[in-house]
Amino acid sequence: MADTQLAANDASYYYLARSGRNTDWPMWWVFEHGGTPPTAAELTRHFADRAESLEPLRRRIHEVPGGLGHPYWAADDSPIESHLTIEAAELDWAGCLARLGEVLSQPLDARVSAWQLHVFPAVTGIDTVTGTGTVVVLHVSHALLAGPAMTAVGDTLFATESRALRIAGQGPAARRPSAGVTALAGALSWPARMLRFTLGVRAETRRLAADGDADASNITPRTATALNRRIGSGRSVRTIPLPLAQVRTPGSTVTAVGLTAISRALERYLDKRSGSCPDDLAALVTVALPEHPVLGVNHIGAAGVDLCPAETDLAARARAVEASLRAHRDAPSSRRELNRLALIEGLPSRVFRARFGTLPPADPAGPAFGHTILTSIRCTPDGAWSLLGNTFRFAGMLPPVFPDIGLAHSFVGAGESFAVSVVGDPAIIDDLDEYADLLRAAVAEVTDALTA
Repeated sequence: MADTQLAANDASYYYLARSGRNTDWPMWWVFEHGGTPPTAAELTRHFADRAESLEPLRRRIHEVPGGLGHPYWAADDSPIESHLTIEAAELDWAGCLARLGEVLSQPLDARVSAWQLHVFPAVTGIDTVTGTGTVVVLHVSHALLAGPAMTAVGDTLFATESRALRIAGQGPAARRPSAGVTALAGALSWPARMLRFTLGVRAETRRLAADGDADASNITPRTATALNRRIGSGRSVRTIPLPLAQVRTPGSTVTAVGLTAISRALERYLDKRSGSCPDDLAALVTVALPEHPVLGVNHIGAAGVDLCPAETDLAARARAVEASLRAHRDAPSSRRELNRLALIEGLPSRVFRARFGTLPPADPAGPAFGHTILTSIRCTPDGAWSLLGNTFRFAGMLPPVFPDIGLAHSFVGAGESFAVSVVGDPAIIDDLDEYADLLRAAVAEVTDALTA
């Protein structure tokens, strides 16, 4: 049954969620229809017809007794309808985003359901959509997939001919799990695992010292701001669709342009709300990693990127931000980091559960390790996406919000569309519309500076 167990890296996100942290990933797709919105029956039939292609999602987590082995995936044969919620009310775009915030404030329990689809058939007032649009939201456990899977999920749900979903790094789901046998094996292997872990740590410590990177760190302490507070369960969401051409500038990547706009918007927000913005402003940027056995389905890492608010010239700031991104983006896939994950993989699961399954108390006097989070995804569909003949317009997604960072961002490009999304705890970011307006203006400022 070992191949059905979660990799330690994936199990960490499950344990983090069990500790009270919200680690789910939401992703959504927006479609335009010229006439009558699709009916609940049509939508249900569309997704039910793709049930077989969605097999990699159709699983739930089972724990091993006593934490003596990593949790494992068991097949979930419940009908697609049990994972599908179709909103009956007609909503405007603000109402749809408010409802999305409510969905995200209720974390999934992957032991019951590791994913849910929420469909808003008739939404008015969506930027770039003429008339009424349909919004499809996938709310999914971080232990099951992460942002880089968005293209594959979109192809399965919305390609003209559904493509079987493949989640890189995923093992099979058990049909007849034997939790007791796994627990016994875990108990018997405990001494050997601890010995291998201890010897491995010693060997890695010697290697790090010999290679001269024992003190190297990708993510370093920063000055805490008003954004660095222990977050609650509430979520507010905003999405800003933009023409892709607006954020494409010669000599700069879209991610660097967007990070510089975030830098400018945060600078203004913090100056107004707190009186100052720290010079060491930074973002934790998710980075896609090559497939590796220790990563499981979460082949992503985080790079700490300087946002350089002290640089007043926005074109120069963009160059400095891009230089920081280039300097740090390979750190999550370094030998040091992969070796660390391999050592963790070897720990007895009970030790691992104790480490990640408990949320430590907030430390108001402690440093921050970032002031916001960014995930940037470029979707490359295998053919055009559509929903019951309705035209795809743009997509969005959001990374989980860290326990002590109250604001996160995403960039999602698909075709010629591009969307910036933000999520925050309304107790920390009490007016997300204000921040979204600052961000929209900052995008224009940065692109103007880079094309001047």
